[in-house]
Amino acid sequence: MDFAEGEMQNPPSEDVEMGQDEDEEDSSSSDSDDETTRQLEAKVSGNPYDYSSHVELIRALRREGELEDVRQARERMSKFFPLTEELWLEWLTDEMKLDSGRQNRTGINQLFERAVKDYLCADVWLEYIQYCIGGMEDGLEPVRAVCEKALTAGGLHVSKGTMLWDVYREFENAVLAGMQPDPGSICTGDQEEKIQAQISRINSIFRRQLSVPLLGMDGTYLEYEEFQTGPVDATVKQVYQKACEKLDKYKPFEESLTSATAPRLQEYLAYIDYELAEDEPTRIQCIFERALQENPLVVELWTKYTHYLDTKLRIPHIVLSAHERATRNCPWAAILWQGYLLALERHRQPKEKIKEVMDTALPAGFPQASDYVSLWQTYCDYHRRRVDWTKDAESSGIDALRSTYQQAVDYCRDSLQQYFGETGDPQCTLQRTWARLEAKYNKNMGKARELWDGIMAEGHGREAQMWLEYAELERSYGDVERSRKVLQKAVSKASDWPESVCEALINFEREEGTLETYDNTVARCEAQLKRVQERRAKQAEKELVAAQAEEQKAEARKKNRAEKKSAKKQEMKQGQKRKLDNQTFVKSGDSLHTVGSSVDEEGFKVPGLPAPKTGNFKAPEEPPVKRVKGDEPEEVPFSAAWQSIHEATIPPVPSSTGDVPVHDPDRERRSVFVSNLSYSLHNPQDKMREVFSECGEVADVRLAFTSKKKFRGFCYVEFKEESAAVKALGFDHKEVEGRPLFVSPCIDKRKGDKFHGFQYATKLEKNKLFVSNLPYTVTKEALENIFKQHGPLRGVRMVTYRSGKPKGLAYVEYEDEQTASQAVLKTDGLMIGDRKIQVAVSNPPTRRGGPHGEGVDDRLSRSDNKESQYRGKGRTQLSLLPRSLHKPTTSSASTSKPPAGSNGTTADQPATSGQPTTTQEPVKQGAKRLTNADFAKMFFKK
Repeated sequence: MDFAEGEMQNPPSEDVEMGQDEDEEDSSSSDSDDETTRQLEAKVSGNPYDYSSHVELIRALRREGELEDVRQARERMSKFFPLTEELWLEWLTDEMKLDSGRQNRTGINQLFERAVKDYLCADVWLEYIQYCIGGMEDGLEPVRAVCEKALTAGGLHVSKGTMLWDVYREFENAVLAGMQPDPGSICTGDQEEKIQAQISRINSIFRRQLSVPLLGMDGTYLEYEEFQTGPVDATVKQVYQKACEKLDKYKPFEESLTSATAPRLQEYLAYIDYELAEDEPTRIQCIFERALQENPLVVELWTKYTHYLDTKLRIPHIVLSAHERATRNCPWAAILWQGYLLALERHRQPKEKIKEVMDTALPAGFPQASDYVSLWQTYCDYHRRRVDWTKDAESSGIDALRSTYQQAVDYCRDSLQQYFGETGDPQCTLQRTWARLEAKYNKNMGKARELWDGIMAEGHGREAQMWLEYAELERSYGDVERSRKVLQKAVSKASDWPESVCEALINFEREEGTLETYDNTVARCEAQLKRVQERRAKQAEKELVAAQAEEQKAEARKKNRAEKKSAKKQEMKQGQKRKLDNQTFVKSGDSLHTVGSSVDEEGFKVPGLPAPKTGNFKAPEEPPVKRVKGDEPEEVPFSAAWQSIHEATIPPVPSSTGDVPVHDPDRERRSVFVSNLSYSLHNPQDKMREVFSECGEVADVRLAFTSKKKFRGFCYVEFKEESAAVKALGFDHKEVEGRPLFVSPCIDKRKGDKFHGFQYATKLEKNKLFVSNLPYTVTKEALENIFKQHGPLRGVRMVTYRSGKPKGLAYVEYEDEQTASQAVLKTDGLMIGDRKIQVAVSNPPTRRGGPHGEGVDDRLSRSDNKESQYRGKGRTQLSLLPRSLHKPTTSSASTSKPPAGSNGTTADQPATSGQPTTTQEPVKQGAKRLTNADFAKMFFKK
């Protein structure tokens, strides 16, 4: 043994360990894949209508390389669902790779035939034609047959039909090229005849194609001109021109499909309506197939298509194929199964086939119990129409009808009770119909009475309408005495509408009874109605007492809340007064200063007055006041100090000379006011910088805090550039950590500035829908996906509380009114989760602020506002005018008029803190306005 052999037999220990690790990893991965496959197999077996589980199982088996298992999984899925174009091409590709020797050509051809029946897929047809061309052992005719089928199915497809026609022509051109004699040889008569026949075939395909409006047909016409040895026939030109004119009508629809995004349902519906108006059956069928290829789960589209085929086309194999595909695409839609059963009966299919469809429909999983009742009713109607009432029960089909009704009643009572927790037929529709058939056709009143006794035993004995129907059945097909007994029993049993039962019994006695029975009936009904009235009076009294008790409880709760609120407010005021009593206010010259800090009514600190600033801030000119050496700051009474502090919080009003600037307007234009932030927002300054960094560079974020350093939920964001602030206004109502962000510009409301950003509309908005009764868990993206199926959306706005929690309301805005109106019809009453939503065109009520959604600040700024119109007292209603200016003084000097240009002072006697004003009049137009400094002097006068 040489070294190499020894190394092979005794590999290094490291290689052995690595190999073992890889084997262990492969083994664990294989075990995981097997477990996943087993779980998917269990899901599919338990619920064969679970589409996603079918697809995942096929993917898993394909990864494992289990080809036979993959084939079985695909067969099982295709039994319940039509496969998409991608799934079919994947399946066909795998089968063609396995059949490299073309030994299973028949099986693959059958697989292609199944594939092209599910949807109108041009790519599948092209693959089918190419496969047939690749194996022409049986000659040219099979290939031509497949090409003709492809043209029948998709040759009218405006955008993709050209490909099918071109492939067909290229195939025939290749055949023609193969017929040409070798260079230097001469064609025989037989060869020349075959060549001319092939040229005629190609010429015919050209003419057929040029008569169909298809995109790119101008290029086809140029090819035809090159193919012709002479001029183009005038008839062909005329047909081509008509096709071009028709294509011009189709181009807007094709362009809308090209520009829209899948599934383009609204564009297809508009296209379908146009084709229905043109009334060309083949083109209508083609456009329906195109729409369904992209919207296979839209029940309304399938319903519209099958209804057209049932009423207009009426070709059995096309109609039944469409119904079968509809139920496979939307198995949850009971209306499609009902249409399928009716179509099978209409085209005289055997009862075994109809029973097979019924057995397939029952486990489909309908969303409502009433769907099962409707399906059973359709199936029972089919059996009723098959009965020959002139024959005996066994040969006429009556026994089969009774068996079907019994099976339907048992299914609704037992199976639906298990699934839905309630009887599937609450109004006993099946039993009532069955009873009428027994009484009318079979003359079997015994069975009819048995059915009605069961109906009453199921809880309908208190319903007057049921008793009246039972009595009418007895009177029509039974005997009069039994009808009287039913009505008499109804008088004592019916509680929802006893008046109708009494009236029916009295009318019955008028027509059928004697005077004695009539008198007894009247007395009996009067006594019964009297008892009913007494019961109703007692019930009304109980309800009134309960309502009064509830009202008293509500009033007590309201009073308790008011007392608590008043006590809390009084406590805050007393605590505020104690704090201010302990606060020291001093006056130094003409300025107020505080020692320590004070707290306002809301519990926030009120800063002391700042020291006078220098630079651009100039105080109003006034005579100097001499101070005696050793003077100490003078203490100010509490009331005057508090009033002065309140006035000091108001920004100074600029004087007529403009010496006192109010604020920096450039800084305001570069800032926005942000509110409705969460009090518990983590690191709000960094968060605001992060949110608004998209708008531009943030210069500063000024947060508002309480006296306890808690964030108050609003701030000011200042940018480097004014354009960034404008862009930031677009972030209004943007969601930040579950709450809508309110963004508005910094404005000075004292100057009458108003911000009209978001305004509620007060008129009918025909392109906007109001959606209510939404589940609180529904998201904006989910609503967009639901409503965008009916047309292009401009936006969706979810209505929330200030905390960000949803109200169950939303506004959906479309691009145009027509789309919105169609969406209302399609979505109103739609079930989302466990709620049935309500959709209507947005028509908001008139708001109490004017037609443009005037805000609260605008209303409070009016001069004719009354405090009773709004809750509480607005801040803008506080008196900002000193009490000394409210009314003129009653001194004798009040009649003297000050010189022009004065503001309560004489011309040569300026108003100082040491010289009080003796003449007070309201400020007149053109007079000099008082400044804050002038007001302060009035408070500090001695």
